[in-house]
Amino acid sequence: MSAVPPSDDVRATHAARHAALLEALLRGDGYPQGFCAAKADAAGRSLRRKRARAVARTWPALGAALGDALGARFDEFERTDDAPRTGDPLRDGLAFAGWLRRAGARLGEDVRVEVLLARAALARGSLFVGVVPLRRPHRRLLVVVRLPRGGVQRRNLRLGY
Repeated sequence: MSAVPPSDDVRATHAARHAALLEALLRGDGYPQGFCAAKADAAGRSLRRKRARAVARTWPALGAALGDALGARFDEFERTDDAPRTGDPLRDGLAFAGWLRRAGARLGEDVRVEVLLARAALARGSLFVGVVPLRRPHRRLLVVVRLPRGGVQRRNLRLGY
């Protein structure tokens, strides 16, 4: 006897419920009826820690800049509406860096370079031109260009003598 595959409506309902549960776990509140809040909180903390570790691996300068505060700051960020729900550490880190900047965090040159390179990497299939001023070891501009089918090019332009 073969099982009848679920209908499109059943799949859509399941997908919507799954997305709502993921959102509740990441935000740390609003769990569906019947969920044990303590267990859901633990699962949510675990999921947020896992995503923070993925961001730290993908964004080494951001991880180094925040040090031991990364976990707590990322947990705070994940509970906001600013956090993407894609599970992509490159997108998560880009949104996190923007959230930190808007919150008044002073991000160093290394992090600004990571942000620029991430924006270029995520601009797949379109033109991207970005510039970040740098001061170490000398004043210069880092120019990053991504062509729709040409990959990413980087150039350092020294300023002054």
